[in-house]
Amino acid sequence: MLWKKYITELHLNGKKYNIRDLLSENKSGLKKWQQEYLVFLREWTSVSETIIVKTSGSTGKPKSLKIHKDTFVNSALNTGNFFELKTGDTALLCLPGTYIAGKMMLVRAIILGLELYWQKPGSTPEIDRNYDFSAMTPMQLENILNKDKNSLNKIKKLIIGGALVNDKILSKIYDLDTQIYETYGMTETVSHIALKMINGDGKSEYFTTLENIKIGIDDRSCLVLSDSNLGTGKIQTNDIIELKDENHFKWLGRADNIINSGGIKLIPEQIEKKLKPFIKNDFFIFGIDDGKYGQLPALAIQSTQKDIVPDFSVLSKFEVPKKIFYFEKFIKTASGKINRKATIALLKN
Repeated sequence: MLWKKYITELHLNGKKYNIRDLLSENKSGLKKWQQEYLVFLREWTSVSETIIVKTSGSTGKPKSLKIHKDTFVNSALNTGNFFELKTGDTALLCLPGTYIAGKMMLVRAIILGLELYWQKPGSTPEIDRNYDFSAMTPMQLENILNKDKNSLNKIKKLIIGGALVNDKILSKIYDLDTQIYETYGMTETVSHIALKMINGDGKSEYFTTLENIKIGIDDRSCLVLSDSNLGTGKIQTNDIIELKDENHFKWLGRADNIINSGGIKLIPEQIEKKLKPFIKNDFFIFGIDDGKYGQLPALAIQSTQKDIVPDFSVLSKFEVPKKIFYFEKFIKTASGKINRKATIALLKN
């Protein structure tokens, strides 16, 4: 059991702690966000070989999964190998301890011997010193770009996950010294299994799988995690991809969002990518029933104004939305992603 070798030390805010001693100290002076991390550390050092984590609910109902602790360890080692992180490297933790992304930053610090500095999770993290590594959400990155873009250069390597990185962010990070990567992963793998650099000379359209990760595709062109050192076995996803080779792929969209219009399969996410430069509001493409074609593409826009009509000239005739629906507010998941199914269901009420 690998995890049993990693339950003793944690380097936090410039001090070395014995984790069990840290857990036994008086917690009365700790903030709620700090206590959330201690809850996880208590789980990590318990005799149980598994930890229960919750899915985000972005593609269905949130559910609880029992994950072996060795999966956490190997995920951290895979990331450490990819980024060549070593003992003594510094890391910024600015994510909440209630979600897997925050938990994994803590695990990486323990497994890789990183010097971890934590701060209260917020929408705009404070970068007050130099760091070798950190993880953020797209919203956090965008807020820093708007407030103090140059402060990001204090972070050598930064991973962004939890949602897709939009074009607005991409246009602002191209000249930063920081190496910024978008992540691809799932709750079952406790973190990313592939990374894509989104700025600088190494910028790419394709994700690169981490070492020890083997992937393929099924007959729907959906990604299959065929083998790994994570102990999860084969995982079938609903993510439609373009497979370049055994280690590189481009994410195209979700199979459960596909619109079958007269035998032509439309991927909403690809249509949305074309429309993003022309629509400032939150929006998404979905299928509506049609007696002749089976389904037709439609556009959902979050707006109180009913007169927003985007320029559809960038779309093919099959992709053009045949109807526009205006929503005062989209329903979102706990992690901030648009819950498409729940939002569409509002039309039936």
